Amino acid sequence: MDWYSSRDPEWKKQLIKHINAEREITNERVPVMALSTVDVEGHPAVRMVSPRGFVGDGFLRISATDSGQWTSDVLTFCTHAQSNKVRELVNTNEVQLVFWLPNVRVQVRCSGHAHMLFHPENPNYSTLSLDIRRRMRPRDGSDAECQGRRDERRESIAAGGPVEPDVCGEMDTEFIREQAYLNHSPVIQAWYAWPAPGRVRLSDPSL
Repeated sequence: MDWYSSRDPEWKKQLIKHINAEREITNERVPVMALSTVDVEGHPAVRMVSPRGFVGDGFLRISATDSGQWTSDVLTFCTHAQSNKVRELVNTNEVQLVFWLPNVRVQVRCSGHAHMLFHPENPNYSTLSLDIRRRMRPRDGSDAECQGRRDERRESIAAGGPVEPDVCGEMDTEFIREQAYLNHSPVIQAWYAWPAPGRVRLSDPSL
């Protein structure tokens, strides 16, 4: 989260400014944030998570053909598929985030809705990611032109015509998931193969 575009909302610009100011003092990576959800019994549940940046920024490109022309206000984090928070978000996707940046003496609190990018074979796979598509914007402001090109491409596909390359940022959610995973350290990548968080690990020396 090192930079932003002029088309980004003001809250994103301010958040990145404060985080960058904090990092200049501490020389550390992006600070963790508190994620609050609602558990299946209706009680609040909170834990610390590491933000991975905004969809469209940095390594979180939206497809293999994306050369950095897209931006969004969709803040991301990764989690174990069997964690409690996944079940909670499937049940109720209303969340609140809190950043505390002690050196610049700033607290940032954001409320919103979480949209999970499941693998297509996951039983929870649904249209939740479609909301993310609606939040993508070209950095150069060519929204209307791209929307027209997308409509023409979809009509051609529906009519059995040729599938032209998408030059206007059709989102590939599997590509985003893969980039998020590959940009983890080997230790964190291995963690995703562990048993569900909170359960005893098997006596496997590879874990």
